[in-house]
Amino acid sequence: MARRARRLRYGHAPGQFGVLHEPHPSRTGGCVVVLVHGGFWRWPFNRWVMTLLVRDALRLGYTVFNIEYRRLGRWGGGGGYPETFDDVSAAVDLVVRRFPDSARFLVGHSAGGHLALVAAAGRGGEVDGVVALAAPCDLRRLSEAGSERVDELVRRAPVTQRWSLTSPIEMVPIGVPTVCVHGAADTTVRPQGAARFVRAASDAGDDARFVLVPDERHRDALRPSSTSWTTTMETIDRWHEMDAASRSARPVTMDGS
Repeated sequence: MARRARRLRYGHAPGQFGVLHEPHPSRTGGCVVVLVHGGFWRWPFNRWVMTLLVRDALRLGYTVFNIEYRRLGRWGGGGGYPETFDDVSAAVDLVVRRFPDSARFLVGHSAGGHLALVAAAGRGGEVDGVVALAAPCDLRRLSEAGSERVDELVRRAPVTQRWSLTSPIEMVPIGVPTVCVHGAADTTVRPQGAARFVRAASDAGDDARFVLVPDERHRDALRPSSTSWTTTMETIDRWHEMDAASRSARPVTMDGS
């Protein structure tokens, strides 16, 4: 049985919060997973699309912070650049402060995978890994292909830095272990952009991996029974074991630090 979920705010705007789910103390493994939902960065998509994944991660003994953020659209709370990006970064800051001794991983689906990659950039030591599920990773190419949603998201970004501030492929090296998981049958966000990102990240020195899942479509990753989600949790399990081994191998000084 999990502890009661708690809403934690990381800012004052209505959309600046997340819901913290903690497993029973006997099941916790000292690891926090931050879930970032997708939905084209727009209202009305929200954290509820991640409900089944929250339950499964809890079942496996992970603490889960399922976050909300300001989104585009009339009722989205004023999202876009920089608000949407700042919100996800602030939510991660809250987790770093609240769980200083835990391993911390970001997992995002679709637009949430894009935001997770951006939020992870440059956070080595604060974020231990990021899994991007069906994520758009090359916003410049999507814009050039006519994506109005991307253009709306980045409209207020400085023109000369637009893509280096918003597009994961132009922010490498990320500096954090990264896995992009993508369904081969995804026609909503095609996998080629994630594959290009992983190649660019690897060439820049990142620990980055691309996993193409046969037959799965865009929303399949939101099902705990999917290969995409199973791959995600296996990845986090492996990272967590490596992190625990690294911590146990650190020398202890005379003051116990």
